Amino acid sequence: MKCPGCEYELWNLKAGPCPECGRPFKPSDFDFLPNAVKFCCPHCAQEYYGTSEHGQLVPTEFDCVSCGQHVHVDDMLLLPADALGKREPTRATNPWLDPSRKGFRRWVAAAASSLGQPGKVLEATPAIGSSGKAMSFAMCNFAVAGVLSLGCATFALVTGSGAGMMVFMTIFALLVPAAYMFVWVLVTHGCLKLLRQPTPDGLSRTFQAIAFTSGAWLMALVPCMGSFLGFTAWAICAPIAVMAAHKIKPWPAVIATIAFPVVVAIGVVAFYVVMIFGGLNAAQSAAIQARPPVPTSMPNWAPGTDINMGTQRVANVIRRRARAGSLPTHVAYLASDSEFDPVAFYEQSGGHSPRVGTWDLFTLSTLDTATRNAELDQIVANWPSDVTAHRVGRLLMTYHGMDAAWQPNVWLLVQLPDDPSEDYWAITLSGFEQIDRAAPQAFIDTQNTVRAAAGLDPLPEMTTILSTPGPWTAADGAPMSTSGGP
Repeated sequence: MKCPGCEYELWNLKAGPCPECGRPFKPSDFDFLPNAVKFCCPHCAQEYYGTSEHGQLVPTEFDCVSCGQHVHVDDMLLLPADALGKREPTRATNPWLDPSRKGFRRWVAAAASSLGQPGKVLEATPAIGSSGKAMSFAMCNFAVAGVLSLGCATFALVTGSGAGMMVFMTIFALLVPAAYMFVWVLVTHGCLKLLRQPTPDGLSRTFQAIAFTSGAWLMALVPCMGSFLGFTAWAICAPIAVMAAHKIKPWPAVIATIAFPVVVAIGVVAFYVVMIFGGLNAAQSAAIQARPPVPTSMPNWAPGTDINMGTQRVANVIRRRARAGSLPTHVAYLASDSEFDPVAFYEQSGGHSPRVGTWDLFTLSTLDTATRNAELDQIVANWPSDVTAHRVGRLLMTYHGMDAAWQPNVWLLVQLPDDPSEDYWAITLSGFEQIDRAAPQAFIDTQNTVRAAAGLDPLPEMTTILSTPGPWTAADGAPMSTSGGP
């Protein structure tokens, strides 16, 4: 029976301070093999043997059968049983400190004990003079756990992936766990102080508890999820060892010990989230940059067609917005753009001024931006949530949803015919398409196939657009005309 602080032999001594280091002790603090220790009455030296699972007396207090004095287990003097010979009667041992074990067998036994019995290992570890041995045990574990990582790095080097990977994996496998352990010890000990827990053996004892449970880090040898398993197993074993090392209650030991691992885990998760979303944003930006250039100023880029210059100017504005991913809910929000032309929406043959709600488009475009946007907000608030097109005068806007599904062949807008001699004209990001006036629905069906491939909702039938109240007609307050436009 040795002092847990300095390993001074405590046999045949009364409970009290250790003669060597002054650490208090009592017989009930120790864990013995059953029937391995003689408990001697302090009054008459009558011998009793501990028969409990932990080698203690049952019951713990009674009247001595020889002298009749009332005795308690912590009043007795202890001696090893004669039948033991040279065997150690205490149950708990730290294999790393056992001189009878050598080399690989000692390391395997110590690693298994730190993972399976972390509390017992610390109970069997003297507080004085064990920190250096705890450090050597931890570094041995880090080196062994790094074998797999180094093997992968060596494979990468041999196969031509580069020496940089090998250097990185070497640093990660050896230095990162060691740095993590030292910071963890400091944070844990600081938390114990904040929680006002007794730490009679100081920071070194906290270090021993965490270092001697580093055998759990060997779970990092498991393929694929090794680092996660090693991190988790160590975080589970360490609180048990800290509790045994400082003789404190479970809850403060758990709180103090897992505080740092929890912060690290949150930080790692946050880092990966930032990296993932940063990568997505970078990919999205790259995709936008890779889009074909959209002409912003093209004098009559549709010669020989019925697409008038006003429609071309409005299309230029919408193309720029599509490229930037900032298409407006209502086309009238673009009225402040210098290329926006209210005349483009005017249906000359019908004699109707283009209207937006109760407003004349020409008047609406002269309002200040805040007032105009407020009026438009009220209009679009009454639209259905799944609107796919809206109409102002002779122009039908079909770009809804394009911000989320950039496709070069999806229609941005359609110019409706102004007289019987004209056809419909659909404008895309980089071109235009003629739609036969006699059969526009066939072209809408084809376009809906393109929209479906892009993940967009289908456009309504042309007869619905031209005759049924909705964002394309009644919401814009434009009366119907004989040419099919408002």
